[in-house]
Amino acid sequence: MKSWKYLSMMVIGLLALTLMSCGSSGSGSSADSGSLSVSLSDAPASEYKAVYVTIAEIQVHKADEAEGTWQTVLTPNATYNLLDLINGKTASLGVADLATGSYTQMRLILADTPDSNTNILGDSHPYANYLITSADEAIQLKVPSGFQTGIKLVHTFDIVSGRTVGLVLDFDAGRSVVKAGNSTKWLLKPTVKIIDTLNNATLTGNVTDGSAALAGVTVSAQIYNASAATEVEKVITEASAITDVNGDYLMYLPPGTYNIVVVADGFITSSRQITVEYDTEYTEDFILDAATMAVITVELTIPTETSGEAATVEFRQPSPSDATQQITVKSVNYAETGSYTVNLPAGTYNVVATYTGAILTADAISTGSSVTIDFTTE
Repeated sequence: MKSWKYLSMMVIGLLALTLMSCGSSGSGSSADSGSLSVSLSDAPASEYKAVYVTIAEIQVHKADEAEGTWQTVLTPNATYNLLDLINGKTASLGVADLATGSYTQMRLILADTPDSNTNILGDSHPYANYLITSADEAIQLKVPSGFQTGIKLVHTFDIVSGRTVGLVLDFDAGRSVVKAGNSTKWLLKPTVKIIDTLNNATLTGNVTDGSAALAGVTVSAQIYNASAATEVEKVITEASAITDVNGDYLMYLPPGTYNIVVVADGFITSSRQITVEYDTEYTEDFILDAATMAVITVELTIPTETSGEAATVEFRQPSPSDATQQITVKSVNYAETGSYTVNLPAGTYNVVATYTGAILTADAISTGSSVTIDFTTE
């Protein structure tokens, strides 16, 4: 598995592009040119057969340019299945010239029209952005108005002569795809962050039940900060992956200390704390024990059901490896008022919910019971 380190990036859905910085002549590379390598990855969303996004443009903002000034560096106008790209597989977005200097922002523009290729069912793409369910149903993902002008990502990077800067746009499909209650409306609320590939450690591993490999298991690297300003910020997921048919996973992590959390339906949640350093390879294997599954019912009320906003509800527990730290076992999104059931390993959970900046919490909620989350009282 160590050979994976030399692949561009993973998680699920990895789209690679290289931006070459141009010299003063503006044509091709020169002695004072460098390069920027950018990838698009997707965190796990194993409940879907496919998640398609169509990328129209990649734009960048240079530090010495006026606010609101964007340079289009690539126009792929292509449709990608994020779930095709796992554990280091890549799809190129293209190559473009880019002037040396400091850049502070990047913008990802989604398209309204898909490309002319076919999907996993052999059909033409019916929409630019959509998912395919386990029942082979294609469902359009509507992009809220706030994202239709582009997904702006704040991250400073420098294009230096003769060097390559590697960045990953980590597109979290699990958090970005939101079903609006029991209706037929699904939303694509892009959750994307930038990861610097040049300052990462590599974490690989294998997950089994003690006798056989477990596929489709979610493995995440979480940071716990007891002194964070809000309950939401006390547990942050830095990166995540999903195991393949062999039970293998891979992720890249900035230097730091993480709780590696392993979650699968039918198994007890496992967690292990590790500290990683720059440009170092790590291996963490896990054996999961069977668990009794149960449900918590979420009674959710949100004030607006037509704004394209969604409530995020997280279920947390003390880490099995360190009870003083909390880990997130499951995170779900809801875009409408309603009653929802969440499958979890039997036990007690702390619930943290957010909606348009408001935060509600409920402690010691046991499976088999319900939790009321009412954002109309805020």
